[in-house]
Amino acid sequence: MSNLPQEDQPASHEEWFRPPTRREHILGAWLFVGFGIFFIAMFYLCYGWGFRWVLLGLGAYSIWHGLRHAMDAKRSNPS
Repeated sequence: MSNLPQEDQPASHEEWFRPPTRREHILGAWLFVGFGIFFIAMFYLCYGWGFRWVLLGLGAYSIWHGLRHAMDAKRSNPS
């Protein structure tokens, strides 16, 4: 351990934890939107089951998160 105070130590190793690339954002967008569509389809297939509203919420959240990944991919540099 170093003798630096806690606030002066780096939170993570930059060479280990890098930000996601554009390709990884695109992959994340496809996966989240795909799972969101699956959850919404399950919402319609599970008619009469009270827990199905959770599936609708998971689907909406997953699609929202996938669209955020797509926006981040559009903003990032093509590398």
